[in-house]
Amino acid sequence: MVDRPETQTDDEPTAQVSAADLPGPATTAPVMMVDAYVEIGGANLSCLGIEVSIEPENKPIELTTFCGVKDYPGPTKWHLKAKLAQDFTAGSTDATLYAALQAYASASTLCAFRVRPYKSRPVSVTNPSFEGSVIPQPYTLFGGAAGSASEVDIDWILNAPPTKVTT
Repeated sequence: MVDRPETQTDDEPTAQVSAADLPGPATTAPVMMVDAYVEIGGANLSCLGIEVSIEPENKPIELTTFCGVKDYPGPTKWHLKAKLAQDFTAGSTDATLYAALQAYASASTLCAFRVRPYKSRPVSVTNPSFEGSVIPQPYTLFGGAAGSASEVDIDWILNAPPTKVTT
């Protein structure tokens, strides 16, 4: 004889869970990237900003021995990545990025930056400012497809992890 698991029949009661039994949703406020603040080298480039992010690059250390391969935590390098509309007027994209690049090339001067989710709101716990200094790198000075805006992509490395400011 083979034991078979009991199956539930239609006349047996089933456990019912109602919406009242579930915990309520947490209050959430996803960040919509429509009002971000982007400051590089003291210049507010928010209205020229298309994309911005501060990203870690994790570099695990791989150790290969006679017993196998194992990864260990390694250094983390931080990046300020931004896509900006190119603008050659004073105080805009080209003037700001080029000045930062020249200052680093001539005197190893780092470039300060600040970004936050909402430029229209003050810095707070719900609108933190991420700040730090970056090492300017060469970037595409000019380019784009016919009929589109010229865009500049930067990927500049932070000299230390970013600071999160909430006051």
